[in-house]
Amino acid sequence: MMATEQDPYRVLGLSSAASQAEIASAYRRLLRQHHPDTRPGDEPADPAADEHLQHVLAAYTLLRDPQSRAAHDRAATDRAAARRVAAERAAAERAAAERVAEPRARPGRAPRSPVPPRIRVIVVADTPPPRRPPATGLWIGPVRRHR
Repeated sequence: MMATEQDPYRVLGLSSAASQAEIASAYRRLLRQHHPDTRPGDEPADPAADEHLQHVLAAYTLLRDPQSRAAHDRAATDRAAARRVAAERAAAERAAAERVAEPRARPGRAPRSPVPPRIRVIVVADTPPPRRPPATGLWIGPVRRHR
C-alpha cells in the first residue's frame, strides 16, 4: 500500500485534532524507532521497517505544512461525504431492487406471462431434396468420382 493511500494521522498515531507540536513529536519518535541508523548493527535490513519509515516521512511531509494539512483535511471530509452519498444511493438501489414491481394489468388485455412462449419446430423428413442449387450458388450433393 502506498503512503498516499493511508491516512497520515493514522500513520503517525494521532487524531485529526493534533497540534503541530504533537505531530512533530510523533514524527521524531517514529523516526528514531524505524530509522536504519538506530537499528543494531547485527540485525539485517528490515524491508517492512523501511516501508513504514517511508509512510512516516510522507505523512509528516503532508502534515507539517498548515496549508497542505488544511487541503488534506478538506479532501478527507469531501471523500467522507462522497462515500456517505454513495452508500445512501446504493441502499436506495438495493431497496428498489427488492421492491419488484408487479406488471400492471392492461385494460382489455390478458397480462403478459413472464416466460416467453415456446416455439415448436416440425421437421418433415420425407420431403425430397430440392432439384436446383440453393440461392447461394453452392450445391451440396453426393460425391462424384471421376475415372
